[in-house]
Amino acid sequence: MVRQAIILAALTAGCSATKEIASSASVASSAAHSISERSAFIITHSAQPEIVAAAVTIKADAAVVLHETNQISVAVSGVKDIVPFWATLLQWGLGAVVAVALVVLLWQTGIGTAIRLAIGWIPRRVQSEADLARQAMSSEDPTTVRELIAAKRAASPLFNAAFKESAK
Repeated sequence: MVRQAIILAALTAGCSATKEIASSASVASSAAHSISERSAFIITHSAQPEIVAAAVTIKADAAVVLHETNQISVAVSGVKDIVPFWATLLQWGLGAVVAVALVVLLWQTGIGTAIRLAIGWIPRRVQSEADLARQAMSSEDPTTVRELIAAKRAASPLFNAAFKESAK
């Protein structure tokens, strides 16, 4: 599925009419320039009048093509591609999928927890459990380990299920 999404994104990213027009104009301009040079060579080196006349006509046609390709190159800079709504939607959707995948990857590898610790973002429930554990360790406070375990079981359904399972 990810491979298909990447291929689809690459296909939609490469669809630029203005780039295609500019590229074609450049190729046509290069060909017209080459034709013009070859016809100039024929004009200067041929002794046959009908061939020279044809080369002059070819050179004039090449000049017209060069002029038009230059006009196209100038005009295409003012043209903007129209992106279909579905391509924009697909682009934003793929961006969201990548963002969610990045967050999941960070969280599953433990880097997300490291980031939380680095910025000091400790959940309130975990902080209250740590405070209760500190009180249970202190000899001045009458909080017992039994109270600590009861608070931990009340705060975390997963810990409560594991605690019940360990009794069996």
